[in-house]
Amino acid sequence: MAKVRLFLSKLIINTIGKSAADDLLDDFRLYKEKGILPSTFGRDAPYDRTHNRSYLELQHIHIKRNGESFPVRLVQFSRKSGHVLVYCPGFYDRNTYLLITVIKHWNQREPNDIEGTDHDSSLMAKLEKIAEGFREKF
Repeated sequence: MAKVRLFLSKLIINTIGKSAADDLLDDFRLYKEKGILPSTFGRDAPYDRTHNRSYLELQHIHIKRNGESFPVRLVQFSRKSGHVLVYCPGFYDRNTYLLITVIKHWNQREPNDIEGTDHDSSLMAKLEKIAEGFREKF
C-alpha cells in the first residue's frame, strides 16, 4: 500500500484534544498505509445523502473511544458505534487525508436526537466547508 500524508483539522484537536487526535492519526495511518484494522475502528462508509457530500468524498469511520474496542472476530462492516471519525481524501492526491472531527453518529432508535450528530445539517455544512478547503489544496 502507498505511503499516506495525514493532516489534523483544528476542529478535531479542539473537540477531542491533541493527544487523542494524535492517537487517531497513528491508527488511521496504519489503516490506510498497511491495511491494518485497529481494534478501535469499525465500519468505514461515505456520506452520500447529498450530492455535495458525495462530491467532497466526506467519509466516516465508526470508532470506539475511552479504551473500548470492537470484538476481534467482528467483521468491519458490522462494527458500529455511537461516535464516528469524519475525514476526507485530497482531490489531487488520493493518498492525502484530513481527519476533520469526531461526532456522534445519528441513532435511528432516537430519530429526534439530531443536534451534534451526522444528521445535523448545520454541523454537516460546516464539515463540508472544511473538506472543501482541504480538497482545494490537496
